[in-house]
Amino acid sequence: MAQRELKRDGLFRVSLVVGLSGLAVAAGAAVRDKPVAPLTTPVAWAEIDTDTLKGRPAQLAWSDDRSGLYLEVVEGDSRATLKFRHYLVRKAAQPKAVDARPKWVDAYWKWKSARSFFGDPGLRIQIDTQQRILDNLNGIAANKTVYLTDSPNGVSGQALMMAQQTGGTQVVSLLRLHGQVIGEFDDEMIVPGYTFSWSPEELRLIAYRSTSGRLAIMDDDGRTETCAATRDVLLPAWSDDGAAIAYLERLNRKKFALWVVEIEQKR
Repeated sequence: MAQRELKRDGLFRVSLVVGLSGLAVAAGAAVRDKPVAPLTTPVAWAEIDTDTLKGRPAQLAWSDDRSGLYLEVVEGDSRATLKFRHYLVRKAAQPKAVDARPKWVDAYWKWKSARSFFGDPGLRIQIDTQQRILDNLNGIAANKTVYLTDSPNGVSGQALMMAQQTGGTQVVSLLRLHGQVIGEFDDEMIVPGYTFSWSPEELRLIAYRSTSGRLAIMDDDGRTETCAATRDVLLPAWSDDGAAIAYLERLNRKKFALWVVEIEQKR
């Protein structure tokens, strides 16, 4: 009788362990399947014409009450010629010029574009700088066009030979987090916050321009989610309350659209 009870108790223990293991696996799968940040369909706020505003977008920041956004544009190509202009943008309204950057912008931009997430060394952006040697097919040398026009009916040996010659070098700086590229700057200085935005501290997320150009979200474990309805994203900006992300979408060389996507629920 005692031996039978021991066997029964052993079977119960095995069944319990198997059952708990199954629950753990199911729980792990549920966590993996849970969206990083459930996003709504992007809503258009405004159209940005760089000819009208006289400058290319440089900063985008939410107001404290989420009623509008600050947009900074810059004109010029060198330190001596740079000129900055300032605008406030509300939904379905034309950007309104203001004399200077509002005081709240600096505090917002500091946490939004920091290299580390609120000083957390475990969430620190790594910078990977590479130097690429370009050939004339992909480079900027004067004889690059020879490869494209030398032979209308095919590629000649001369064109191929010229295409293999050195066309210069390119310095590429990649911003990485959890191994994912969250920013790329080719032959230009890194602009913090231009391709990414940290979330408010309690969410522990980052919004960024993915390598496909779409808006993507990453959590502190490195899980990512991409918003398929977006493209050619610049200056993502997470609101102070964590409820929305604004971003610019490049329409053509001189025009951008300002979009806002809401977060359906907080984590």
